[in-house]
Amino acid sequence: MKDETREVVRQWRAKAQSDWTTVEILLGSEQCPRDTVCFHCQQFVEELLKALLTGHGVEAPKTHDIRRLLQLAEPSAPEISRFADASDALTIHGVETRYPGDWYEIERTEMEEVVHIAKQLGELLHLRLDE
Repeated sequence: MKDETREVVRQWRAKAQSDWTTVEILLGSEQCPRDTVCFHCQQFVEELLKALLTGHGVEAPKTHDIRRLLQLAEPSAPEISRFADASDALTIHGVETRYPGDWYEIERTEMEEVVHIAKQLGELLHLRLDE
């Protein structure tokens, strides 16, 4: 891998880690903003997928669609395909729930599901990125 590519992958991973740290801090708060947690979970996964794509020479598209990013990354990490259906639960929090009229009150159970998906997928992506 070229040094330039390695640096871009490092930057994607650093940004993803920042989002995950935000999730952990917010989850520890008594006034945990569930919508913000879900947003940062989506960002965390999006950034790790873009790191994986970049590392494998695939230009990461400017999209927040986790399912699309999974499809692009699948040749490099076939095991991520099992997250295809669950990915929609992340994607909705990247854009749709960020604008007035489109957002809704996120229940604790939904937030917990989103965190769980992000954590599982994130662990798998980190393993692939460490190879």
